[in-house]
Amino acid sequence: QKVIEMLNVSFLKNVGNFALDVSFVVDSGILVLFGPSGSGKSLTLQIISGLIKPDKGFIKLNNDSFFDSANGINLPINKRGVGYVLQDYALFPHMTVFENIAYGIRKGGKAEVNKNIAELQKFLRLEGTEGLYPHQLSGGQKQRVAIARAIASEPAVLLLDEPLAALDYPVRSKIRNDLIAIHKRFRIPTIVVTHDIEEAFVLGDRIAVIEEGRIEQIGSRYEVFYKPATRKVARLLAVKNIFDAVVKKVSSKGLAATVESDGFSITVNSKDNLKAGDNIEFCIRPEDIKIQKAKGARLKAKGSKENIVSAKVFDIQEKGLVHTIFAGISDDDYLFQINLPNSTYRRLSLKKGKKIKISLPKELVWVIPCRLADEQTFI
Repeated sequence: QKVIEMLNVSFLKNVGNFALDVSFVVDSGILVLFGPSGSGKSLTLQIISGLIKPDKGFIKLNNDSFFDSANGINLPINKRGVGYVLQDYALFPHMTVFENIAYGIRKGGKAEVNKNIAELQKFLRLEGTEGLYPHQLSGGQKQRVAIARAIASEPAVLLLDEPLAALDYPVRSKIRNDLIAIHKRFRIPTIVVTHDIEEAFVLGDRIAVIEEGRIEQIGSRYEVFYKPATRKVARLLAVKNIFDAVVKKVSSKGLAATVESDGFSITVNSKDNLKAGDNIEFCIRPEDIKIQKAKGARLKAKGSKENIVSAKVFDIQEKGLVHTIFAGISDDDYLFQINLPNSTYRRLSLKKGKKIKISLPKELVWVIPCRLADEQTFI
């Protein structure tokens, strides 16, 4: 049975005024490194691969050290066994598909190499392209060749830097599925860098949110998307509905609390020993807010009878597959952003100025553990 590889990373790197200080572990799952441009995502991959040397710290695969400043270890790139896929593919233009894939293979006879490459080509839908050159390939084919080349060398770790950023949406969707299938087959510790929220959610067994060289939160996709550790993480992951509130009362068993914020009050789950008078922050994702069908109609969705708030449609924006409804309590500005699938939007017949009732289901409202006093009241 194959040994489960474990990549353990903890290092510091100063580049001018920018400091990258990260620590995390990657097992046989896919870790998505998610954050805005300039947050240190690509630099992290460059350091793990050996392209850039950190100032101090360590990078270990099980008990083998790629880098260890305390013991003077810094393995060169070709000794680390890292497969690295860049955003621009970095294929050799003068080599065929077969030659590109075969380039990194360092072991096995000719027959074995040919067999392995043929299997990879079939697995990645590249059959019949072996004699073509990169300029003869589509963007999706080029990316699959780059992935095949990285896998062909049987790497101990796979790094993918914005692997789908240059591709059209339908192609991105297919290659996401390819990456998931590759991971299930080879079980290599994999790090995917992206700033695309949908991509992070689809690919990440675990997600590390990074900003300004620091990891703000790391956890399962559910924990990070639905239970952000800070207001900053909630903002980066497009939670949108983030509120300051005051606890008005706590239930006798301490399991729920009534909180007031910006002219409305709701009940939230109380897991952190909340008490009356506490200042808290809570949030709810825009797709989790429910809208009543029409004035006076009964709410039928699960949890939709909880936390009812009367509001008015402030604005509506069509965003491809969804409509975003901006709803407010006053005429001054909106408080809530609500994402609706287009079919739901059409059924509700919403328009600007329409009075609606919305529900913030208690189980989907998250009290943010860390209050950041230096952030704005509403983002």
